[in-house]
Amino acid sequence: MRDDCCRPLPSRGDSKRVTLAVKYRLAQVLPLPQETRIILAMLESYRMTCAAKARMLRLETWAVMLVLAGLVGSPAMFGQEHYTLLPDKNWERLDAPDPASPEGSILAIRKLVAAEEGKAAQTAATEWIEANPNHVLIPEAHLLRGDARVVRRRYYEALFDYEYLAQKYPDSPQFHTALERQFTIANLFASGMRRRLWGMRVLRANGEAEEIFIRIQERAPGSALGEEAGLALADFYFDRAEMNSAAEAYDLFLKNYPRSSRRERAMLQLIRANLATFKGPRFDAAGLIEASERLEDYQQQFPAGAEELGADALLVRIEESLAQKAFYTGRWFEGRGEGVSAKYVYERVIRDYPQTAAAKEALRYHQRISGQRAGEPVGGSGSEPNPESDSRLSPDRLGPDSVGTLMESES
Repeated sequence: MRDDCCRPLPSRGDSKRVTLAVKYRLAQVLPLPQETRIILAMLESYRMTCAAKARMLRLETWAVMLVLAGLVGSPAMFGQEHYTLLPDKNWERLDAPDPASPEGSILAIRKLVAAEEGKAAQTAATEWIEANPNHVLIPEAHLLRGDARVVRRRYYEALFDYEYLAQKYPDSPQFHTALERQFTIANLFASGMRRRLWGMRVLRANGEAEEIFIRIQERAPGSALGEEAGLALADFYFDRAEMNSAAEAYDLFLKNYPRSSRRERAMLQLIRANLATFKGPRFDAAGLIEASERLEDYQQQFPAGAEELGADALLVRIEESLAQKAFYTGRWFEGRGEGVSAKYVYERVIRDYPQTAAAKEALRYHQRISGQRAGEPVGGSGSEPNPESDSRLSPDRLGPDSVGTLMESES
């Protein structure tokens, strides 16, 4: 939507802007008060800023219109006519249908869309569809009516024509064009464009964008458009902090497009999404484990990128978090009076993460439990296994730096 300061002004307002500019330039040479000169300079700067915003908005609107209308890279441009060069060096138009025929009407509708006469093109396309429901050009008619609605910035209504074309005519030449139009509209909705309600854009369209990204992948698997839709869906989830869905979408993208040029970026985003699913040592650590495995794969496939990322330091942080998670599990067992289970978990922390701070804490708590064993059972849990026959205390199961200390505490 345009800012109030960037709306087109009537001719009378244009003359005021010109007068303001003249006053500003006169202020450069006439002996006006300093306050007046400052005010005129501020007004001129404000006017130039508004003009720049208006130009940028027009450029963005034209860019969207060109993509959606198919004027860039489309196999059949709107209003396109074919000519041939005759031997006498004159041009003769080919494929000129009768204007009263259905083909001639389609050509006229194309020209209306190309001229950005959206309302007239939509009306003409609707009349053509009602008059020729079984014509071979019915897919193109729906495509043109959708494009006419796009010209009018009725993006949500345009989706109905594109969706009808995609469902009913998957073998038509316009099928992939309709999917491209849907993808462009889905990107608009995903970036914040809202649906109209009573002439105002107030309804969010996130759900529509998500659905379109999924359908494009289903209808065009393995294609370049399907690849873009798959990555767009994953980014859609990631931007909205839906990290579980984002991780699943990135993983699916890597499986479906193993040779994609965007594979490195997708792997990085997958690692970030998995890391973001970990909420702390008191919660599930499945995301951390998955992130660690993915990060190791990333180091093997993209060593330069892993070096720039600092993958080794990140792996150390992940290991520390996993150790802290296991340590909290042992504390939970100990708090419930289950000394045997707590002791076993502490041993696992010492064995699997010997270089972490959590391993030192686990060793201290393990020694405390073992000291209590000489007097009375921890939490009344009964007798504990003999350390001499407990295979969990074998040197090959514990960290090398903690085996001696741990065995001494058991004796």
